[in-house]
Amino acid sequence: MAANQQSVNKAWGNASQVIGKTVATTLKGVQKEVSQRAYRASNELRNASLYVLRGTRSGKVYRVPNTGKTYKASAPGEPPAVRTGVFRLSWGTHVHVERQGKRFRAVAAIESKERARGRLLGEMLENGTKNMKPRPYKQKVIDKALPKVKEIYKKPYKGG
Repeated sequence: MAANQQSVNKAWGNASQVIGKTVATTLKGVQKEVSQRAYRASNELRNASLYVLRGTRSGKVYRVPNTGKTYKASAPGEPPAVRTGVFRLSWGTHVHVERQGKRFRAVAAIESKERARGRLLGEMLENGTKNMKPRPYKQKVIDKALPKVKEIYKKPYKGG
């Protein structure tokens, strides 16, 4: 009977190891998939920013500094106009995935480090300054990207 009990205990130990390795492999696969999806979601945000920050606006016409070109500025409440294209093309993707036990937290974002007079240009445009009313664009970018981002995350996970 003791030999039989040892055999059962050994089998349980082996099964436990197999299950543990399977869970670890599956979690690693899910984490990789979450990271890939976060990257795809951040690309959707960048594509949406390119879409929202294009086109003509209804503000005043100005000259582009140091060129002979003109552009139509945005009116208060409109997304920023394209003057030189630098701000519009300055957005880069940012992805961060954390794992806490069986849970994952994925952050898919875009950011622009473009500055004007030492301040982030995007924040100045979004919130306005003492000399300029806000040119909000962030929520429009989110609204444009959201359907595709939801689609990315709704698909079933395969794991490992």
